[in-house]
Amino acid sequence: MSSKQHESYSLSGYVWHIKDTNERMANALSQRFDLPDIVARILAGRGFDLDNLDDFLHPTLKQHLPNPFSLKDMEKAAMRVADAIFANEPIGIMGDYDVDGATSTAELKLYLETCGIKVLTFIPEREDGYGPNAIKMHEYRDAGCSVVLTLDCGTTSFDPIDEGTKVGLDVIVLDHHNAEPQLPNAYAIVNPKRLDENPDHPCHYMAACGVVFLFIVALNKVLRDKGFWQNKTEPNLMQYLDLVAFGTVCDVVKLIGVNRLLVKSGLRQLAQGQNIGMAALARQINIEEAANTYHLGYLMGPRVNACGRVGKSDLGMKLLSSHDPIEAGILAEELESLNALRRDIENDVFLKAIEQVESKPLDTPFIVVSGENWHQGVVGIVAGRLKERYNLPVFALSIEGDDVKGSSRSVTGIDIGTLIMNALDKGILTHGGGHPMAAGFSLKRDKINEFMEYLTQTIKPETLNQQANDLEAEGVLDLSGVTINLVQNLEMLAPFGEGNPEPLFILKNVRITHSNLLKNGHITVGLANQEGRKLTAIAFRAADTEMGKAFLTTHGDEFFDLMVTLKKDTWKGQTKIQIQILDAKRS
Repeated sequence: MSSKQHESYSLSGYVWHIKDTNERMANALSQRFDLPDIVARILAGRGFDLDNLDDFLHPTLKQHLPNPFSLKDMEKAAMRVADAIFANEPIGIMGDYDVDGATSTAELKLYLETCGIKVLTFIPEREDGYGPNAIKMHEYRDAGCSVVLTLDCGTTSFDPIDEGTKVGLDVIVLDHHNAEPQLPNAYAIVNPKRLDENPDHPCHYMAACGVVFLFIVALNKVLRDKGFWQNKTEPNLMQYLDLVAFGTVCDVVKLIGVNRLLVKSGLRQLAQGQNIGMAALARQINIEEAANTYHLGYLMGPRVNACGRVGKSDLGMKLLSSHDPIEAGILAEELESLNALRRDIENDVFLKAIEQVESKPLDTPFIVVSGENWHQGVVGIVAGRLKERYNLPVFALSIEGDDVKGSSRSVTGIDIGTLIMNALDKGILTHGGGHPMAAGFSLKRDKINEFMEYLTQTIKPETLNQQANDLEAEGVLDLSGVTINLVQNLEMLAPFGEGNPEPLFILKNVRITHSNLLKNGHITVGLANQEGRKLTAIAFRAADTEMGKAFLTTHGDEFFDLMVTLKKDTWKGQTKIQIQILDAKRS
């Protein structure tokens, strides 16, 4: 590997760099932990040393799972739900309509059912709006509930929670979204992002499904201490970790610390195939190997999300909490159909959005696109695809009459969640919330210009982190060095995700021998080097990009430098190397 920089712009408009490596630390890590040289060099380049690497490589739940009761209101929440369980009362749950909300609701529902409790669940449709529902609070009260839990929502839901409290419900919030200084009038609010929580708390970056898992751990301990399990079979809480891994990966939270631990443990649990719904979904999309974060995030996740975007929002939750293999198979098929419909709608909106962007000069360091009656379920995906294409923060708006629903995706250096919350505080937005890299919001049509002015004042060119225009490789490889052994060694760094990305490598001086255009705009290309080594690679959704056009028009005599990721691809018992091309330069 080399520290030489490639300063010219790539076909996608990026500047490439090669990460500096502390050679002495790499050698020390390799010797102490018996690591392959390339793995040790990557870890040293990512800042690991002799003191902190063991926790990364070998995390255990026993040693590293945080004490659930270290979170504010956790004990209060667990004690209250335990009382409802002892009283054999039905318990209401309101979840969000994304994968994090579906997995959170499924894991708590499954646990409460193990306790013998009737569980009433509600996942809102997009038109109902995000978060708890005041009307549903009345319905839960009428159904005999005295406790309602909101999962992956509720931290800023003042009015619905007030309504629940008014009708006599104890509302408990289990969430992870950014909080305001004032909190709703709930019985308990467990959220590592409460402003009165320590920002260095190990749970700070958790997804909601992780917070819910900690709540289940706390609740189970309370029940055990009170003797609930004396004459019953106490459940093994490990069985819920596959759901936790699924929600954590799909919510794109940082896969560091406890999140990495939960995903690593959850993938082992997933391999056992005990969750009937997840097993049915894996069969539906022909996942034959042990699932990893790629399968969760890019294959299974979109299908569960599809029901919340273009179908009935609770289908994903029903699948993930199903006890019946036949029902699960039917639901998995339905999600597959909804995902195909979602892709068609998304591509239509995406093309209209590109036309808007490219029909006029881009004079702001951000992008705003909008359309009358754009499907609210796909604007978030479209915002994400535009962000990847133009490398700028994106705000996609669906306008329906006087109401506007928006979704935003950000780049490194712009905390979109905080930006949206500040706009909410200023009265520009009617609703809003999210994370540093993604947020959702609502406003009135007559506030669009004011919102644009706010974005112009807030997002300055100089505030964009220069790294947003960079791609950083772990090193340079020749095509002859791309082997199954190398890919297997790289798996020691998994699971990959936000905060622990897949290693990027530069393949130098590779000839594109041929190219094929696949459906959905994917391109496969043949690669060869001067020594005769040949492999196949894929560039996803690249057909209408400068890189894709270069691949499709080459005549087999051009050489490129490629920015790639490497992974195993197992199909029908055969293991091959999958090279994914992210960017390219002409050599």
